[in-house]
Amino acid sequence: MDNELIQYIDATDNMQMEYLKYKTSPDFIKLCNPEWNEDITEEEGFIHALKLADEFWDLYIKHAIAEIEAIEIIIRKANETNENYVVFDKELPYRKAINLLENKNIKYLIFKSKRECYDIRLIDTKLKFKKKIVIEDIEQARKISNIKDLLYVDTHGKLCCTKTLESAINLVKYNEI
Repeated sequence: MDNELIQYIDATDNMQMEYLKYKTSPDFIKLCNPEWNEDITEEEGFIHALKLADEFWDLYIKHAIAEIEAIEIIIRKANETNENYVVFDKELPYRKAINLLENKNIKYLIFKSKRECYDIRLIDTKLKFKKKIVIEDIEQARKISNIKDLLYVDTHGKLCCTKTLESAINLVKYNEI
């Protein structure tokens, strides 16, 4: 097992704050110390902490790898398009990718949502969806935009949802007029 991880767990266990000052810590490690009413040794608690930390880091690495892969997909697809939007066939974590986009023409990311709709996210910080559709009355927003399957408009004007991809693209075009 990684020597750094073991030292970290041991420092957390012993509350060696000077060692932990520049470390990122899952606080659950401290929870492995035996409580007054438990019949386990400190060594058993420490072994339990090692197992938990091992599982935590496996999850952390899995999520980090997934995020990096998502960033690579977003950048690649953004570089391949001539449009001001990019379409993805599933939801991806996108926030970190935004600042890395080389194609500065991209204003919108369209994701096929797990909710069986399409999320249109406006990523240009200076823009919002048109004020006349950023209203509470979704029926009125549908009439104004002429997007019949508009499902949702965020009150901050940064997210809209439609039932179909065609409508998502039409909403982007409507917003650009």
